[in-house]
Amino acid sequence: MTSTPKFRSLPVSRSAKPKSRPHRWQRQHPTVTVRTDGKERIYKVNPLVTSALFCTGALLIIGLMASSSYLYLRDDLSQASLMRQAKMRHLYEDRISSLRTQVDLATSRQMLDQQVVENRVTKLLLRQNELGALQEHVSRLFKRSAPLSPDSANAFVLPKKPQKNEVVLGLKLGSLVGTNNPFAQSHSAQRSTVVAHHEADILDSVESSLAQTERVQIAELSLLKQRADRKLKKLASILSKQGKKLPKNAGVGGPLIELKGGAALVDSINALDSTLGMLQKMRHAAQSLPHGSPTPGKRISSRYGTRKDPFTKRAAVHGGLDYRARRGTPVRATASGRVIKAKRFGGYGKLVEVDHGDGITTRYAHLSKIRVKLGQRIKKGTRVGDVGSTGRSTGPHLHYEVRRGGRTLNPIHFVRLAKRLKPYL
Repeated sequence: MTSTPKFRSLPVSRSAKPKSRPHRWQRQHPTVTVRTDGKERIYKVNPLVTSALFCTGALLIIGLMASSSYLYLRDDLSQASLMRQAKMRHLYEDRISSLRTQVDLATSRQMLDQQVVENRVTKLLLRQNELGALQEHVSRLFKRSAPLSPDSANAFVLPKKPQKNEVVLGLKLGSLVGTNNPFAQSHSAQRSTVVAHHEADILDSVESSLAQTERVQIAELSLLKQRADRKLKKLASILSKQGKKLPKNAGVGGPLIELKGGAALVDSINALDSTLGMLQKMRHAAQSLPHGSPTPGKRISSRYGTRKDPFTKRAAVHGGLDYRARRGTPVRATASGRVIKAKRFGGYGKLVEVDHGDGITTRYAHLSKIRVKLGQRIKKGTRVGDVGSTGRSTGPHLHYEVRRGGRTLNPIHFVRLAKRLKPYL
């Protein structure tokens, strides 16, 4: 048995405490000294635990920093998102407001365009009604002026009068109005604009066509008036040379004044009507002027002037024309007038005398039969009697005289006058 060596204890001063030396485990592991209630307690710290705690703290710090950063960034992102949404909402509202403004403008423009179109259509209908009211008068004028222009009888043709709310060349009133939905209006605005332009083009073509037709009719009426004026002037010249009194207001001429404005057609119609009325009076006056042969197609056997008397065989004055014809051949009046004699009258035998006015009379003698009565009004071409040989006559023939103021005139001038008057009657 091994004995343990004994050591001698050294005296230790009470005043000085020996310096404590750390234990081996203290030297190998870090310790933590904690004082509580005047006592010291030493705790051993494990490096792994320390590292774990350090890592945990670092992770906590990192996590806190990451959380703070996330929350900060999230707030920024949320604020940016809200700002972006607000901006988009403002832009959308501005866009909606702009679209509504455009729709309102388009609707106002459409309403204005519709009003303009309706006004134009109303004017066209009024012009159509005016032309329809003038149609009967114009047709009568063309019939009266048919001898002036054979192709003018059907020159003035009016279209059918449109009924109320009827489609006029594909255009209907109210077709420019859109729906009440502003979005639908925004979608249909361009389409309505295109339709409005198309209908405006239609109205332009209608107005242009109507104006062109009116210009053509005015030109036709003016041409007819010029022809009527020429005939009136020529006829007045012929009648005045024959000593026939002209109707009042028969003079023609004057400066040319062009017709302007919407009443041009009416003025042309009135002017032509006035000229045709005067021409009609002139023709009526011409009808009362003796012209042509009383026995058409028969030859003249004895002329006006000095000749040998068939009974005395001496020179004598022959105051008319003798027409050779068979007994019973119709004798016709050479002008309109009133019968002033219808009886036997000396050497004339059975005589008919007609007064044509202005002192002009015609005599039809040697008739076998009188077919008119005293005071009867007759027209040119009326059968006044039949060829015979009554009175101082050597055989069947017609003695024809023209007198003015009781004096005989050469009837051959009035017979030839028919060729000159024919184009104007």
